Order: sequence, then C-alpha cells, then structure tokens
Amino acid sequence: MEDISLQAKIDVLTEQQVLIQDSAVAFVEGDEELKRVRANRFVQPGFDRASWSEMAEAGWLGFVVPEEYGGVGLTFSDLALVLIQLGKGLVPAPFVATAVLAARTLAGSDNAPLRAERLPQLVVGDWLPALAWQEARASLDVKARRVVYANGKLSGRKVFVPDAGGADAFIVSAAVPDGTALYLVDKDAPGLSLEFEQRVDGGFYGHLSFVDTPVGAQVAGPERSEALLATVLDEGRVAASAELLGVMTRALEISVDYLKQRVQFDKPIGSFQALPAQDRRSVHPERFPARCCCRPRRCSDGEADATQRAVAASQVKARCSDAALRIGKDAIQLHGGIGYTDECNIGLYLKKAMYLASWLGSASAHRARYADLTLGGGAMTNTMDYNARTTATSAIWSTTGW
Repeated sequence: MEDISLQAKIDVLTEQQVLIQDSAVAFVEGDEELKRVRANRFVQPGFDRASWSEMAEAGWLGFVVPEEYGGVGLTFSDLALVLIQLGKGLVPAPFVATAVLAARTLAGSDNAPLRAERLPQLVVGDWLPALAWQEARASLDVKARRVVYANGKLSGRKVFVPDAGGADAFIVSAAVPDGTALYLVDKDAPGLSLEFEQRVDGGFYGHLSFVDTPVGAQVAGPERSEALLATVLDEGRVAASAELLGVMTRALEISVDYLKQRVQFDKPIGSFQALPAQDRRSVHPERFPARCCCRPRRCSDGEADATQRAVAASQVKARCSDAALRIGKDAIQLHGGIGYTDECNIGLYLKKAMYLASWLGSASAHRARYADLTLGGGAMTNTMDYNARTTATSAIWSTTGW
C-alpha cells in the first residue's frame, strides 16, 4: 500500500503545474467541436503543422529535453498534465512519438554533436524525427533483426511508425555484429520507401523499407542501444497512458452530459440508465500524476532499475488500455444508435482509445510482460502451470493496483 503522506503530497499540483495545465486546457478548449480532428482524419500527414508550431511556442516539445539543448527538463508528472488534455481534445499530433520517444532517444545519444545540432531544432518545432524500432506486428522486442547495417547502409523493413508521413527523419534500429545500433536516416535518403496504412483513429502508420540506404549519423552504438530503446519505449508507454486517461475522462464527461440532457418518455434517460460503476472508478485524473506518472517517474527520472521501470510501465499501460476501451464501448452503448454514427463525437473517442491501447503493446501483451517480469519467464509445461501463473499474476495485479 502506498504511503498516505506521500500520496497526498504528490496529488497536489504545484503553482508551475497549475500554469502548465491551464495552458493545455486553453489549447484544447479552442476546438470543442473537434473540427481540427475531423479536418485531419485520413488526410496526410494526419496532423496540422500549425498546431505543432503552437505546441512548440508553448514550450511543450521541450518538456523532457535537457535545458542545455533548449528544453525545459521537466518531469513526467508535468508532461502528463499536457498529455491528459491532448487526449481529452483528441488533438491530432505525433506528440508522444516525437516529443517523447524521438526526443528521449536523441537526448540519450552518445553522439554529442548530433544532440547539440538536432535537439534544439526539435524543441522549436522545425524538425520532426520519428523512432522506427518495430519489425513485427505485436512485438515488444527491442533487438533489431530484420534491418541490417553494413558498410554505412541499411537494408530491411520497419513497421508501424506513427505519423511517418510528417516525419523529417527516422531514428532506425539496426542489427550490427555486436548487437543493435541506432542510426539517423533522412526521409529523402536514397533507397528508403514508405508505405502507409490507415489507423482506426484517422491517422497513419508508416512501413519503411530500406534498400542500401545510407545513414546520416550514428545515434547510439551497440553497447547501449537496446537499453536506451527499452527505457525510451517504457517512457512512451507511460506518456501514451496519460493520453489514454484524457480520452477516457472526456468520453465519460460527454456520456454523463448526454444522460442528463437526452429525454425519453418525458424523462432524462439518466433516470433509468446509469454509467457502470466500474467506469466511474476507472477515471481519477487528479490522481493520475501520483498513480500513473509519479510511480513510473521513479522509473523515468532515474530512481529505479530497468526491471522496476518495465513493471511499472506495463502495469499502467495495460490498465489504462483496458479502462479506456471499456469506457469507450460503454459510452457508445449509452448513446444508443446515434453513438455508432460518424457524425457523433463519442465514436471518435473510442477510435482514439483503440489506437492508443494497441500502440506500444496491447493490454494482453503487457499483462504477459508483467507476469514474466514479476514471476519469471520460464516455460509453462502444462495447464496447471498456466493456471497457477494466471492466479498469481491476478493476485499481484490486484494488490499493486491504483
């Protein structure tokens, strides 16, 4: 059980955090009708560069970038305040993909000149890199196998790079004789081709193919690339979970308002149709920095080892994914037939939840990872092993919940 005094302390926003939250609320409130979302659905690159520039001017793109490179160097608790609001507004932007995953990878680079040149460009919004690490559907493996580096060039294929159409460059993991290394590749590099796949939320995934593609620079060598990737991806999972919380919070708010306003049989439908209690318990946005970010903050800000960080990230990603999908589906049901129409905003929240819940690992994938990390990853030889492991995982999951 968490220490009550610690919980009370970290649940209270500082003056700086209040200002951060207020700026994010103001940004999102300017598009209550979700016009920005609808205008960018299934239209390349899937987001608005003008909105990206606004985020840069607000300083958000530098939240997790050290001050020496033009960033702000804040904590993930501070970042979560922005991400929750972006989730509530369904803001179409590669914020986590660029301002967290790519930014943290570059910040952890062992190439000092590259950090000094590129991070300031990212912070001001002039340069959008994307991290290309995944090689197979549903994979959480950070070890590169299908993209190979040899003689200064890459060959192979990366999949599911979010918003790749708007990226200016890619940070690509590649297999080398000593393991995995990270390289920067310009979007216009010869031998690089992109295929796009529509996402359910209206954005795009990019699949990258490399044929003797020259690299621009090495981001990190084989001695540390896999560890860096593991850390960065877990931080991305925490960030995506914050955005999921915003999505489910707003979906719940919209549903509550609908139940109060929609009249049937001369009565508000809320008088005979109620939100499931489990949905109401799932959403505690004012406690999120403590429960879902400050705990992984011990992982993200250097206070935990790799295993503790992975356990916390998998737990929060699985829980937020499950809750957001459940609330989204319940919200559709409460709206009735209109909830299934494309014109009804509530459907956009379910679609966003579906995308974020699967990105960087689904709930089931992270429950399996959690079990491996906390119970050991030995092979299950029979049904009794499976049942015992499932029971033990459920017990640990319930006692370490929020």
